[in-house]
Amino acid sequence: MVEFSKYFSLLKFSIIHPKEGMDMLTAARQSHEDIKQNISEHTAATIGLEETLIQFFPNNELTKDQLIQNTKELTTHFQNYFEKMRDENFPSKKKPYPTDYSINEDSRLFLYALCKIIKPEIVVETGIAYGISSAYILQALHENDKGTLYSIDNVFKPWESREMIGNAIPKNLQNRWKLIIGTSSEKLEKIFQSIEKADIFLHDSLHTYKNMLLEFQTAWPFIKNNGFLLSDDIGDNNAFLEFYLANEGHPILLKNTKNVETTLGILRKN
Repeated sequence: MVEFSKYFSLLKFSIIHPKEGMDMLTAARQSHEDIKQNISEHTAATIGLEETLIQFFPNNELTKDQLIQNTKELTTHFQNYFEKMRDENFPSKKKPYPTDYSINEDSRLFLYALCKIIKPEIVVETGIAYGISSAYILQALHENDKGTLYSIDNVFKPWESREMIGNAIPKNLQNRWKLIIGTSSEKLEKIFQSIEKADIFLHDSLHTYKNMLLEFQTAWPFIKNNGFLLSDDIGDNNAFLEFYLANEGHPILLKNTKNVETTLGILRKN
């Protein structure tokens, strides 16, 4: 009965909002196509957080323990935030995304460390959900007293809402945050054209081959020299692999110590 209600609400939502219904259909079709894809092995090394930081920044002295200490207030904030919605049903207006629907801990710490080290002026990301990765970026921008984060996400399903996108981001960090509602195929190039260059681009939206490759190809010309293209969940398909091979890139794959299946792809432009 619960599944029937869910599918009925999706059908009703698609009729009332035909564009969003088409977006859902496109995502489902792309995901189905990806099932047929043979996943190739990456040629890049898969290493841990501290080694990744040393590879890119040999003079860096930040350790994982220091990064955890620096972001402990964020950790506590998110623990309290999700504890309050523990008894809410998923999916629902009050819990539109799974509570584990986020970039993993080591990747969050890398985002924070990267922004602390290079002090970016412009960061662009796709895919926000509750806003955990966004908050780690914004925490670093806040401490740097510099930079703006542009985030793209959309309302795809009837239980999702604009109000819940990035809802977990602490209020005191939102002054350096610009939220853009829409799909990356509609909004990403327009944002890059308006800002001209970005220091960091992070993909964490629809993890299909077509969408990931579209985002990489759109973002790459607008990333500054020595800037970074990052992608979560690169093991879902061959998009990241094909992209860095085509661009003769030499990425690093950041492994997650708690879940080896979730890997952050990191490609520096030089």
